[in-house]
Amino acid sequence: MGAQSHEAWHIPTFADDFREDVFVKQRKLRTRLLDCGAIRDAHARDLAAHMLLYLDDLSGCWSIATSWLRAELRCQRVDTGFGMREARDYFPGFAEAKDANYDVPSFGGKAVDNRDAAMQAMWLDPHPVIFADIKQDSRITMRLRQRLAGARTKSKFAWALRTGRGSYGLICADWTEHFAPWESGLYDCFEQTVVDVLNPIVAVAKEIADRDPVSRNGEAQGGYPLTLSMGLSAPAWLATLTQSEIEVATLVAKGMSYKEIARVRRRSFSTIDHQLRSIRQKTGVSSTSALVSLLARTELPPV
Repeated sequence: MGAQSHEAWHIPTFADDFREDVFVKQRKLRTRLLDCGAIRDAHARDLAAHMLLYLDDLSGCWSIATSWLRAELRCQRVDTGFGMREARDYFPGFAEAKDANYDVPSFGGKAVDNRDAAMQAMWLDPHPVIFADIKQDSRITMRLRQRLAGARTKSKFAWALRTGRGSYGLICADWTEHFAPWESGLYDCFEQTVVDVLNPIVAVAKEIADRDPVSRNGEAQGGYPLTLSMGLSAPAWLATLTQSEIEVATLVAKGMSYKEIARVRRRSFSTIDHQLRSIRQKTGVSSTSALVSLLARTELPPV
């Protein structure tokens, strides 16, 4: 029998099918957004092309988007987070871009009361919400005003990320050193970028992250997509977590990084990494971004 090439013996795996699926999604989005001219802002076409290169890296994809939008709007901070309008809390800071020329505080790190009228306006309004002067806006409660003041926010654009199935996150642009300029071009840029670029691309990137069988460093991950894990009631999977894992999950829900969690918990990085692997396996999600989305829908017990 003659020698056969290595390729002839290759058996496609789920990971192979997954990679092929990512490429298919990239091609479809590129055709729809770039080839068919679905993007109104010419500058935003470059953003879309760049984001598509990182379609299977949700955090990288978001980092590109927030940095680009912050520069285009000439604001001091752009942040985003995943969640639902119906949830009690919203956790900002999944991705955040800050102006390096100023000492701009982070808006992430802890939950925001999602039941606040201003928060609900962000989720429900058919157009981006403008908070021209945080101190004077009557829609903002004292508690949220204090949180925004702590982040030095003076003006804000905010809006929900949406698919045909509903809202799944928020994106906010904040001015901390001065009020947002009264230029219609900035508002149009924000609205068109969210509708034309972020909504379609981030939704697909999140879908990929929620069911990615392989992490960015090539390490296999277990578990099931977020959509499947939703079939398990919160009390059921919560009961499988240890008290320590619940405490770590709470910090993850606040948007903290592995390094920050290790410092707060006074544990080694490897210990936190091991606990997060266990949490993902027990909750049935395949990535940290999927875990954040799941936790945003769950009322965790106090720790």
